[in-house]
Amino acid sequence: MAIIFSILLILIVILVGVLLILSPGKPEPFPDKNGNLMTGSISEKIHVTINGLDMGMIIKSKDTTHPVLLYLHGGMPDYFLTRKYPTGLEDYFTVVWWDQRGSGLSYDANIPPESMTLEQMISDTKEVTKYLIKRFGKKKIYLMGHSGGTFIGIQVAARAPELYYAYIGVAQMSKNWHMNICLSSIKRRKT
Repeated sequence: MAIIFSILLILIVILVGVLLILSPGKPEPFPDKNGNLMTGSISEKIHVTINGLDMGMIIKSKDTTHPVLLYLHGGMPDYFLTRKYPTGLEDYFTVVWWDQRGSGLSYDANIPPESMTLEQMISDTKEVTKYLIKRFGKKKIYLMGHSGGTFIGIQVAARAPELYYAYIGVAQMSKNWHMNICLSSIKRRKT
């Protein structure tokens, strides 16, 4: 039994070592033609306190004067896919890959399950938006939701249009009740 436990422990240590080597935990910077850090670029992994929780995000841009784009992931954070499938968004935006409450860089086993509500997710998104507006000195930002993130994104955009230039839905969830929420908020703004 001790031998099996020792072998498992060694395998776990090796696995953790390999994962640490493959994932240095730091986004790659943008080099200029000479291999130096591109002036005005940003490539960082940060944590910010949002609604009392430590939230993680990766911020990347070739020019921080570009508009800010907040990306809301679906069921799981998907920034890791950009290494194999680059989006090119960093050429035109300061892209914020925020890991929402309870996921990825924002995971904490002590998050109360009762705080995982739509209203809390909407509040978190608005607070992250306000942080980004202040940090980058913008009047508004762009909001992009993907898959499950579209449900939160469309809710936030409808409730706080003053914070966003536009909402972009990728793989938009499109049930009738989602459309009813959007249409009713548009009608309210027109009256």
